[in-house]
Amino acid sequence: MSEPIQPSAQKCQPFVDFILEHNPRSRRRLTQAEAVELLHAEHERGHLHSAWFKDAMQDRFYAICNCCKCCCGGIEAMTKYGIPMMASSGYVAELDLNLCNLCGACVDNCPFDALSMHDSTVARSWELCMGCGVCLEKCLIQAIALVRDEKKGVPLDVRLLA
Repeated sequence: MSEPIQPSAQKCQPFVDFILEHNPRSRRRLTQAEAVELLHAEHERGHLHSAWFKDAMQDRFYAICNCCKCCCGGIEAMTKYGIPMMASSGYVAELDLNLCNLCGACVDNCPFDALSMHDSTVARSWELCMGCGVCLEKCLIQAIALVRDEKKGVPLDVRLLA
């Protein structure tokens, strides 16, 4: 069994302790193996991973959420009210319309409503696409790829936060 993930800097410890103390029913330390297993399971469910930072935590990394579009406050704020709660991954979905069989799974599962059906084809809105990869996972015939798009920003490397 892996050891629990420890913050690399002592200055994070008061925040971790506070969260654990005040949310004992819904928060706990994870081992690295448990965290990886959880991320894989959530990915297979079609949930997107988002890293959250809070100004109340001195702009530090706060949590990883595994969100679905039906109950995530951040996704709802963006899609319903236009409030920019999340930054793009630095990637964008690219569709191969020659492979696409128009099943609509990508459209139904896109958390940001960036994909839509128009005149027997799938269209992607560059502005709405956050490059989360949910559509890629739901496309059973692999007609979607994530491609790096510098205009979408720099991908977050959580390993650099340690």
